[in-house]
Amino acid sequence: MNNPDGQLNRLLKSAAAAPKAPSGAAAFVLEARVLARWRASRVNEDEGDFLVAWFRRAAICGCVLAIASLAWVHQESTDFGGGAMAVADSAMQMGVEP
Repeated sequence: MNNPDGQLNRLLKSAAAAPKAPSGAAAFVLEARVLARWRASRVNEDEGDFLVAWFRRAAICGCVLAIASLAWVHQESTDFGGGAMAVADSAMQMGVEP
């Protein structure tokens, strides 16, 4: 097995001898790529905003429909003007009481 200290020394010497990249050109390319990716991700967020608004409207419409349905059922159940509903209600009341 090789000595770990010897391997580390070889690695550090190789890194010190490596040519240095020009900093200005690499920084500009990196900056351009980062900004392009950021702008592309901002476009996809706009689609998410549309879906959130659409689901919010659908939820509001569903709640309004549920409240209207509950109000209609409550109004129908308390309105005993006579007829078959009154007979059925009285039959249920007689059968439920102990």
